[in-house]
Amino acid sequence: MMVKRVLIVDDEEGYRKVLLNSLGNLGYETKAVKNGVEALNEIEKRWYSVILLDVKMPGMDGIELLERMQGVQYPSPVIVITAYRDDATVKEAIRKGAKRIITKPFCMDDIEVCLGELENH
Repeated sequence: MMVKRVLIVDDEEGYRKVLLNSLGNLGYETKAVKNGVEALNEIEKRWYSVILLDVKMPGMDGIELLERMQGVQYPSPVIVITAYRDDATVKEAIRKGAKRIITKPFCMDDIEVCLGELENH
């Protein structure tokens, strides 16, 4: 799979900006939204090569978004980015369809490696 279009879903503006700028500089087309509702609306409008998803957000959190995405006809692979390292959250995210888990704070190398792995599958 060729990763080209990335949707960033995170309620923290700083993380959204860092990911938008860094991935844009690497040649990815990026879009950022601040919650699960906005992400679901965006996913219904267009397909993304990969979704970078925070777990803990107000309103619809990342786990609920993963559940709702199961009804999407062409689901995008999801990389969960979370500050919560507890096993229950990680297991739940994987059970709901996340392909990878990256913990915050992260370095861009971690994101690049995950995107590279998804490109090669």
